[in-house]
Amino acid sequence: MLPVRRPSPVPAFPSHPADRRFYAAMSVVASVVIVTGFASTYGPKVITGSRPVPAIIHLHAGVFLCWLVLFVAQTLLVVRGHIQAHVRLGQAGLAIAGAMLVTGLATAIDAARSGHKGIPGVEFPDTQGFLLLNVSSIVIFSLLVAAGWWWRRRPQAHKRFMLAATVAGLMPPGISRLPGIAGHDGAIAALAVAFLLVGPAYDIATRKRIHPAYSGLLLAAFIVPPVVLRLSRTDAWRAAAAWMVG
Repeated sequence: MLPVRRPSPVPAFPSHPADRRFYAAMSVVASVVIVTGFASTYGPKVITGSRPVPAIIHLHAGVFLCWLVLFVAQTLLVVRGHIQAHVRLGQAGLAIAGAMLVTGLATAIDAARSGHKGIPGVEFPDTQGFLLLNVSSIVIFSLLVAAGWWWRRRPQAHKRFMLAATVAGLMPPGISRLPGIAGHDGAIAALAVAFLLVGPAYDIATRKRIHPAYSGLLLAAFIVPPVVLRLSRTDAWRAAAAWMVG
């Protein structure tokens, strides 16, 4: 009788010498793109005072900036080998992420109440659609951050979830406001998808396979947008949006 051959176990996802530099570089690039995009629309309003900006927008902008500073600082701490400092600072990161969720939802609701239907290149027929887009972005960010915290003791999963949270949840709104990109829906979509695929592409280049943590990122890239578009037209969402806006 021939012995039963058991399938070989899937090897653990290995680290790579270039990982720390890659994630540090991505944190800087992502933050620069996001800040540049939002500064092009938020900055002039604040500097010139041409349009009144609600207090919740200022609060959300401050929390948003804190997250980006923390995101970059965390990757640089790892590059320099300060792992314990990275772990301690991560506790503050969870609080900032929670504040991002609260202020992000409040900002989305305020925009809907003000009648905003989107920005050039990302516009909806009504305020309910833009509200859903904003809500979905902050929910995706929050879920991926929560996954990163849950797997915080597994570095290969943790760093990918944290990168995915920023790239999938925060970069598309920033990209849609970039000078030269804003108003061009095709360019916005292409650049957003390109950034979403950088992490998985890096995994393929260095390991010949993609870490499972990126499954949520790929879901956000190819499934969430059409779902948001279709759901925004339903009576159920319109009722929910009306309840949220009050």
